[in-house]
Amino acid sequence: MNENVQKLQKDKLKAMYFQTEEWIEDVEFYEEELEFFNSLISNRINTTTIEDLNHKEIYRNKDNLLWKLSDDVLSEIKVHRTELARLLDTKNITENIEENKTHLHLLEKTDKIRNGIKQLKKALFKYVKDHPFKFQFDTVIEEL
Repeated sequence: MNENVQKLQKDKLKAMYFQTEEWIEDVEFYEEELEFFNSLISNRINTTTIEDLNHKEIYRNKDNLLWKLSDDVLSEIKVHRTELARLLDTKNITENIEENKTHLHLLEKTDKIRNGIKQLKKALFKYVKDHPFKFQFDTVIEEL
């Protein structure tokens, strides 16, 4: 195989490896965000009236779905990253057709998670805007 082609393939494997690192960081951050939003909104939902229950149930279901999706995808990405590292370590850079397919599949999944998180945030922000917290900051300042 041509030396330039080998270098290009090796560089592509390295790029895919570093992209999986970014995905792992992103998905772990999304999980932290979901945990925060889950506690925030569940506290808010539990303390409000029974109006708009369907709307609240959507938040719960969407949150659970995104949580499961991120957990499943996170383990898939880690397996993929390990396989990419193995290919790079063994210098077996020509046998990466399956990893290319896996990488594209995981790219689609991480995009779905990213878009789902974005939609969830929009819905949560809209909910909070439409149902403001009853908090008097002036009284806190006066007490200080």
